[in-house]
Amino acid sequence: MLHKGRAAEGFARRPDPEVWAVLAFSEDEGLSFDAGQALIASWGGKQGMDVTVLDDDTIKKEPALLFDALEAVSLLGDARAVRVRTSGDKIAALLAEAIEAGDKDPGRFAAKLVIEAGSLPARSKLRAAAESAKRAACLQLFAEEEADVASRVKTALLAEGAVIDPPALDAFVGDLPGNRGLANSEIEKLALYARGLGRPLTLEDVRALSATDVKQAISGIVAAALDGRPGEAQTAFDKLSENGTSGISILRSLQMEVLRMLSAHEKIAGGDGNPGKYLRPPVWPNEWPAFRARLGKWPARRLMRVMERIHDAERQTKLAGPTGDPVIRLLINDLARAAENVR
Repeated sequence: MLHKGRAAEGFARRPDPEVWAVLAFSEDEGLSFDAGQALIASWGGKQGMDVTVLDDDTIKKEPALLFDALEAVSLLGDARAVRVRTSGDKIAALLAEAIEAGDKDPGRFAAKLVIEAGSLPARSKLRAAAESAKRAACLQLFAEEEADVASRVKTALLAEGAVIDPPALDAFVGDLPGNRGLANSEIEKLALYARGLGRPLTLEDVRALSATDVKQAISGIVAAALDGRPGEAQTAFDKLSENGTSGISILRSLQMEVLRMLSAHEKIAGGDGNPGKYLRPPVWPNEWPAFRARLGKWPARRLMRVMERIHDAERQTKLAGPTGDPVIRLLINDLARAAENVR
C-alpha cells in the first residue's frame, strides 16, 4: 500500500502491525533515513532491535546475504530488522523478490525489512512490489520547498513573539541542512536566540549564529575526522571539552555532514558530476575539490555504518550523562583513523 506525505510520516511512527516490510523513498534522503529510524524505534519499543545494515554493493556481491539476514533468528530472542539503503536500481529485483516472498509466506522471515531509497519513478519495480504487497508498505516522503521551510521558521519565531527580516530569512533557510530533523533543531536554536530580543532578527544575527567560534571549532573536528587527521581532531576535541561544549553538539554536526555526503553520492550516481550547489548547505566551487576527496574516502555504504555508530554514540552518551565524552572521543578517533588509512 502506498502512503504519501504526512500520511507516510504518520505510518513510520505508528506502523500497521501486519506490515513486515517498508520501502521509504524521497528526493530528500534524510527523510527516508528518518522514516527508517522511526520504524525501528516503533517496532523495537523499549527493548530496541538488533539491526543488520546492508547496501547495494554488499548485496550485489553476495545476494544470499539479504535472505540469510532476514531469516536469521536472534540467539537472545531480540527483535530484529534488516535495513537496506539502495539506489533503487542495482538490487531492485532481489528486494522485490524478498517482499513478494514475505507476502506469500508470513512465517518465512524472522526479521523486519526497511528499505531506504532516494527518488523512485512510478514504474520502479521495487516501488511496484511494495505498493502491491499486502504485508508491505510504500512510503513516499516529500522534500519541503523553501517556501514551506520559511513558513515554518516564521511560525516558530512568532511563537516566541519574534519576526525576521526577509534577507535574514532567505540566508537562514538557504543554509539549513536537508534533513528535516536537523533543520528543526536549527530552527529551534534560532527561535531561542530571538526570544525577548525586542527587534526583528537581521542578517547580522543569522551570520553571528552560524559563525561562532564554537561552531567553527566543531566543524573543524568533523572535517579533521572525515579527512583522516586524527591528531588534529583530538586536539580540537580537547579544547572544546575543556570549554564545556556538549558532545551531542559534535554528534549533531557530524550527522549533518554525513547526510550531506550521502546526498552528494546519490546525486553523483544519478549523473551529476558536481552537485555541490544543490546540497544543503551548498558546497561552493572553491570547496568542492576537498569535499570530493572526502567523498572518495567515504563511499555510501561506509557512511551508512557511520550513521549507525552516531546513533549508538548518542544513546550511550545520553545514558552516561556528563561522563559520556569518551564515547564521542572514541568515535571521532575511529573515523579519523579509518579515513587516514584510505589512500
